[in-house]
Amino acid sequence: MKVALILATNVEKSPYIQYYIDVYKEKNIDVEVILLNRDKRVLNEEFPYKIHSCDIIARETASCVRKIYDYFRYSRFVRRILKQSDYSQIVVFTIANAVFLSYYLLSYYKKKYIFDIRDYSPLVKYTVPIIKRLLNNSALNCFSSPGFRSWLPACDYVICHNARRKSLDEDIVNARDIDVENVKVLTIGQLRNFITNKMLMDHLGNKSRITIQFSGMGIAYDLLKKYEAKKMYNNVKFTGYYPKKEEFSIVDGCDFMNIILPDDTLSRYLISNRFYLSLLRRKPMIVSSGGIQAEYVKEYDLGIIISSEDDIYSKIMIYARSFDPIQFKKNCDRFLEMVRSDMQIFSRSVFYSLNL
Repeated sequence: MKVALILATNVEKSPYIQYYIDVYKEKNIDVEVILLNRDKRVLNEEFPYKIHSCDIIARETASCVRKIYDYFRYSRFVRRILKQSDYSQIVVFTIANAVFLSYYLLSYYKKKYIFDIRDYSPLVKYTVPIIKRLLNNSALNCFSSPGFRSWLPACDYVICHNARRKSLDEDIVNARDIDVENVKVLTIGQLRNFITNKMLMDHLGNKSRITIQFSGMGIAYDLLKKYEAKKMYNNVKFTGYYPKKEEFSIVDGCDFMNIILPDDTLSRYLISNRFYLSLLRRKPMIVSSGGIQAEYVKEYDLGIIISSEDDIYSKIMIYARSFDPIQFKKNCDRFLEMVRSDMQIFSRSVFYSLNL
């Protein structure tokens, strides 16, 4: 038995494929990966599964017309691979992938594909009828956030959090006290948004007893570095690219996790990777008001909720002075119990969708 995972980017930027691989590996099912190697990176030789790589330069900053053209080209590549192989099931990640492959999926893989949605796509407003058919004819629908219900057609689904089952058992540490004389705020991962990260620098730049660290790359990286140099902030640090294996150690060196996002449909309903990193490594998070992440932070008392008129520096220092690591650990554990339950349902649902 063989399954294919169809990505819209490379393996390094798709940690969620491991959640499926874990399930298939338990059942001794062969896995192959079809991917769009957007920046023509050298593929990870340590990745133990067969890769079908479509090497098309497809920049995140490209125009809408160019992105549509690139997805059309990639969909032709994917169809060619699917025709050459006999897959028992395929997992299609992202709305754009599914929409461009919709005719093939509905014609040849009806009830044999999993539709995995990780974020909002501008295509939604133009393709609701197609997305509805895709959701209704899949073997299983998986969303990374229950917030997606607000903009997706009604359907049956399970939640697949951005957290591996293994991590939920093995990668948790105890919370520690915060040194209020040396507070570190970390932004880690893809640096996509200039405005929100600029706002953080403007609020915290050159403030005493606090440092800001940006770890990772992204389309906003160069703009943020130039802005930091222009403003001559003396407490901002950029560490650049990091190997995935170093992620936990970087997080462990901070006191707060910055998860301030823009106020748009894309950001309002998602649960970011940083959210789960904060929970696993017991770091209070700083989130924007008005989104699903803010709802969880308020309900479980997981950090600070900020709005545009807030004095972020004051809120951080007040929170740091009253931080109780024992209580915070309990708060994280309550949320993680829900995550574990959802991931168990996800694993069972993927297995049952195979109809073994």
